[in-house]
Amino acid sequence: MKILFVELLGGIGDLIIALPAIKALALTYPQSQVTVLTFPPYGELLKADPLIYEVVYAQKGEVRQAIAQMLAQQHFDIVVSDTNYGGIADIIRESGAQRTVTNLWRNPPDDQLVGDRFLQILQQEGLIAPEVISEVKPLIYLLEAEIAQAKRTFGAAYRPIVFLIPDAGMQIKRWSKVNFVTVAQALQQQYNATIVVAGGDEFACEIAQEIGESTRVWQRGTLRELAAGLAQADLAIAVDTGPARIAAALDVPTITLFGPSWHGRYGQPTPHVNLQGYLDCSERNIANFTEQSCWYSGICPFEWDSCTQEITPQQVLSAAAVLLQKQRSPLTLPVNREITNQWQNLRNILVMRLDNIGDVIMTSPVLRSIKENLPQAKLTLMVSPAGASTAPLLPWVDEVIPWRVVWQDLGRLDFDPAREWEMIEMLRQRQFDAAIILTSFSQSPYPAALACYLAGIPLRLGESKESGLGILTNSITPAPDEIHQVERNLRLIESVGFQVSDRRLSLHICDPAPFPYPYILLNPWTSCESRNYDTQRFAIAARQLAEITKLPIVVTGTSKDSDRAHPLLDILGDWAINRIGATSLSEFAAAIAHARLVLTNNTSAMHIADATNTPSVVLFAGTELECQWQPRYAAVKILRRPTVCNPCYTFSCPYELECLDISPTQIVAAGLELLSR
Repeated sequence: MKILFVELLGGIGDLIIALPAIKALALTYPQSQVTVLTFPPYGELLKADPLIYEVVYAQKGEVRQAIAQMLAQQHFDIVVSDTNYGGIADIIRESGAQRTVTNLWRNPPDDQLVGDRFLQILQQEGLIAPEVISEVKPLIYLLEAEIAQAKRTFGAAYRPIVFLIPDAGMQIKRWSKVNFVTVAQALQQQYNATIVVAGGDEFACEIAQEIGESTRVWQRGTLRELAAGLAQADLAIAVDTGPARIAAALDVPTITLFGPSWHGRYGQPTPHVNLQGYLDCSERNIANFTEQSCWYSGICPFEWDSCTQEITPQQVLSAAAVLLQKQRSPLTLPVNREITNQWQNLRNILVMRLDNIGDVIMTSPVLRSIKENLPQAKLTLMVSPAGASTAPLLPWVDEVIPWRVVWQDLGRLDFDPAREWEMIEMLRQRQFDAAIILTSFSQSPYPAALACYLAGIPLRLGESKESGLGILTNSITPAPDEIHQVERNLRLIESVGFQVSDRRLSLHICDPAPFPYPYILLNPWTSCESRNYDTQRFAIAARQLAEITKLPIVVTGTSKDSDRAHPLLDILGDWAINRIGATSLSEFAAAIAHARLVLTNNTSAMHIADATNTPSVVLFAGTELECQWQPRYAAVKILRRPTVCNPCYTFSCPYELECLDISPTQIVAAGLELLSR
């Protein structure tokens, strides 16, 4: 048996709306060959569909000729068309097919989806079996190679991935740029979402630029390339346009914003969400929206550009929250209510992050979230002696305990078990209700957990790749190594029920701006030699930027850097303002917060710049993976040469730091781009 389905209503969305009807015919007649006649290039979306035998194209303006030619060349047993304009119905009825059905449209009720109407008519005509209706939905099939290519494009992007589809081709269908930006920034803040703007046109690029540096633009390509990209998404937010239907047909939860057309007829099937603008529009003609005055004029007769403007960002964010909850990331752990109750009644909490300054700064979202959830609880932070300098920057912490622990020692501590027993006794005397042990992907929480166990702390939370039996009362399965450290920290507290409203780094900047004029800050050294970009090249790049921008260069570092600073200061000459060894951490953070631009290596300055939303150029050595530590929100240019040895996790490089073989010209170009925004 041969079946021809004629889908020539005119758009991508129309073809996808017809897909359930096409599939229902194929399932009712499993031995049949189903051919679809449609417009190019929409038919490429049907490639690889196991139920469709062939796709044939009709050129617009030549519809009648294409159908006549098709029916003259082949005999079909069943011919179905979803429209009847231009004499299509007459040609089909005269084709000699045993069964014909034309104009599936037939003016459905106001609140019946068009796709459901198609199925209803075909069932009434006796052409599809009732039992197949529940089996069909508008589903697009992708090839494994297409999926693999899209995954490579996204790399290690954070989930959830949210696609914005802002361009409908008609002004009266659009949602405003400011609304898209507001929604995207809120999703970044609350979910650490990767935002992708589809389109690549001027409107899409403007939206992406206003959202921020980490936003991606999905350039125009083939429909199948777009579909493969959308298939990686956890959520799509779109105006009423064909790509919105592609997203839904890939089972991507989709929020569609409707203006002139009526969501009750053209909306996506559940569980997708359809939001209608201006429900009570006096101009609306649900039976035929093309007769509305706005449709062909492209001008809304009311005070806005489009009735979609009545849809608020909060409505979209509320819908997004529901859909994202259903599409929880595999990194998100289920929350046990009994465990949650234990952790929500605490009054004295210890957080342990016994590492460097930058690591402690990255705990700020955890500390803020704990205090927001339990404002009456005392929050104590146990850190390394260096990490203790962060105390003025972390207003949520009531007490800081500096301690150099033996399991974080680099060979400086003497053998002295009494020192560890002293620490355990100190913890015991403070009578903590719970300990939250924050670690990196390569660290174990068990040394700290054992100390807390011996100190009698009843609740002990940590993430580990190891099994420690009862040493941790709450141990979560490890996240992939590639997850960002901030997300690793937040995932830990979310596992016991803490709600996180803001995933950004933040610091309390209590010191004033160090200078009354704009400047560039250069922080050229780290405590790890394998992360240090060549000092002379840093100086050359900074001087060139100063000469171009007329901005002075504030040079920072510790007192230990003073001796090696002379060559750098000589190159900078009168452009340099020497603050090496002259700032506390609080003053250093204030200097970064008020800078026009920061030049630095992968060190605490990078994290402070992210927390204070200061643009930065980061010379990121191959010692670590960028995805674990890089800035997530502030504008940044990360410079590193790819090398085979990355990541090496070493303190010294045996290969002359090829990963940081970056020319001063590249640094200058990156800095000027950031300063121009």
